[in-house]
Amino acid sequence: MTAPSLSRLFSRGLTRTLLTPHAPEHYARSLGVTLPDDPTGATVVAVDRPVADVTVLTLRLPDGVERPAPGGALGIGVVIDGVVHRRHYSPVDAASRADGLATIAVRRHPGGAVSEFLWHSASPGMRLLLGAPVGEIALPDARPADVLLVSGGSGITPMLAIASTLAGEGHCGPGGPGRVAWLHYARSGADVPFADRLRELAPAGVALRVIGTAEEGHLTREHLEQVAPWHSGAQIYLCGPEGLAVGLESALGAERYADVHRERFSAGTGTVPDGDGGTVTHLASGVTAHNAGTTLLEGAEAAGLSPAHGCRMGICHTCTAVRVSGATRDLRTGEVDAEPGCRVQICVSAPVGDVEIEL
Repeated sequence: MTAPSLSRLFSRGLTRTLLTPHAPEHYARSLGVTLPDDPTGATVVAVDRPVADVTVLTLRLPDGVERPAPGGALGIGVVIDGVVHRRHYSPVDAASRADGLATIAVRRHPGGAVSEFLWHSASPGMRLLLGAPVGEIALPDARPADVLLVSGGSGITPMLAIASTLAGEGHCGPGGPGRVAWLHYARSGADVPFADRLRELAPAGVALRVIGTAEEGHLTREHLEQVAPWHSGAQIYLCGPEGLAVGLESALGAERYADVHRERFSAGTGTVPDGDGGTVTHLASGVTAHNAGTTLLEGAEAAGLSPAHGCRMGICHTCTAVRVSGATRDLRTGEVDAEPGCRVQICVSAPVGDVEIEL
């Protein structure tokens, strides 16, 4: 390697370190500059809008990128007015897809920065920021025998990946080792994207029922019994709004519902109790600051740091960091944990006393 090459390599590595948490390509694009060797970006190959308020994007992923397990999600980011906005979307593709492409569906939400931007601006050739796979549900390598999927609205995407994977493996077809059933709830049949892919699942053995809530109402135990009378022994995956979760818990009972694998659209958090807070030592940056009773993310930002984060609601896991010592409270549950070396989501965790964290 020549001296100039070594110089460029050193300079590039130093630049990346100084610009943490984002790679320099992110900052360059915020200034309207496109770099030719962006290792973190995905390229839009095709755009479709099959139903009202849904943008379906086919993305080409960089070589060697880690794909999420079926049901998991990719971090997608866009730059709007110089600011990086991130959300997470589950590819609908089966695990067997090996052409470097991934398909995601983005439902347009009023006031949603990313979804509105992609609805109006997505086009072939567009580059998107790409984060590491995340998600609260994913099909395990050791496939469960019986699987029941329950989804509503945009929750169709992770479930389609799981169902397509199991169907493609012959898991639930003739002679297959298991059974797969799927209940999907939408406002109406016309509101459901990927209708062609759904039709391909029935011949492969997936018992699928799409329920238009405007005509048939919301989840009941009868729905479960009709599509999966064997559901008592199944592994259940849920992705949908809070009302769907409440209905499923009512149908199953609290004890059985506790075993459900759930991906949330939103997460409720409580306030930080009086008396919480403490001195937080950010080990990676060397910054120590007093936290008077906010989340670790808010405290770090107040101290001048810029930790990586996404949803700020405890859903996307982008902000996860290692708590080296001390105790933190999970504001979603109120529970306090002090296990050394534990990974915590700093957007929904607050210090309870002095804390050391890898930020």
